[in-house]
Amino acid sequence: MASGKNSWAICDICGWRYKHAVMQMNSYGLLVCPQDFEGAFDLKNNPQNKVPDVRDNPNIPNPRPEPFPGGQNLLWEQVTSNWEDETNYWNLI
Repeated sequence: MASGKNSWAICDICGWRYKHAVMQMNSYGLLVCPQDFEGAFDLKNNPQNKVPDVRDNPNIPNPRPEPFPGGQNLLWEQVTSNWEDETNYWNLI
């Protein structure tokens, strides 16, 4: 056990040398430096042990109506440029 104000310790995670006075034990029992200390991170406070918020939002953002009856399923073979023809083009869909 190191003692005194001039004692050094090696961080178990990064391997850098620090003053023993600034080192801390983490939740897994490792002696770590202040940069590698995770605070209250343990098995109880682990983010993976918390239930995620998975509420579904059924609202459709910025809805639009269909541009013309039948949607956009118009086939190019059915389109004609003969405007004198008496055919109702909307019934081709």
